[in-house]
Amino acid sequence: MTDVRTCRIARTHNGPTGSANGGYACGMFARVAAGVVGTAGVVQLHAAPPLDTELTVHAHRGRALVWHEDELVATVSAARHDEWAVAPFVTVSAAERASVHFKGLRAHPFPSCLVCGTDRTDSAALHLTPGGVDDLPGVVACTWTPDDPDLDTLWAVLDCPGGWTLDQSGSPYVLGRMSARVHAVPPSGEPTIVVAQHIATVGRTARVASALFGPDGTEFGRAEATWVRLSASSDPAPRKRERLHS
Repeated sequence: MTDVRTCRIARTHNGPTGSANGGYACGMFARVAAGVVGTAGVVQLHAAPPLDTELTVHAHRGRALVWHEDELVATVSAARHDEWAVAPFVTVSAAERASVHFKGLRAHPFPSCLVCGTDRTDSAALHLTPGGVDDLPGVVACTWTPDDPDLDTLWAVLDCPGGWTLDQSGSPYVLGRMSARVHAVPPSGEPTIVVAQHIATVGRTARVASALFGPDGTEFGRAEATWVRLSASSDPAPRKRERLHS
């Protein structure tokens, strides 16, 4: 049997203008599909997730397909966590110093982004400012004080900092694939530390790792992601609906 569910991403939860924040969308898709893929999923984005639009999630035999009408938006499957790279812990003071170096303060490819956008003034915005950490090449960090966060938001927090380990000048990078595991929800009103690390880049594709820590080093969650640099030919032809058979 195929389990069919629906979900919708609020218009306030954008990344690029007009489409959802990639990490938030991946978190929502993984949560909706958790009954099939387990509590930790890997989400492959095939198209920019639309906002304020009903999406259908077809779960079957260990994976789920997310559709917008006849266009395949994402595929969700179970993640293997024994193979992950882990971003390093840094202290609150080191993360606060790193925030001063946030490159998005000078130039930002997506200034209205839910997580790291510099133009956002609304209550939904998270205002993360991940900047380079002293003496740790390829590592960015910042602090974040959560306010009753849900699972989708925690995926978003683990997402955006990874993009700032990369050169976002010129043609920017966008999220292509993300896997995450949230061990515990951090307490509201207490500072946390978000850290991301660049692992490798091959051609237009980069691999990054990220983690969310408490001030004492407690790990609340971790993620690994693949980012893809946009180009004039980056957008593939939409993938049309394929029927899942029971």
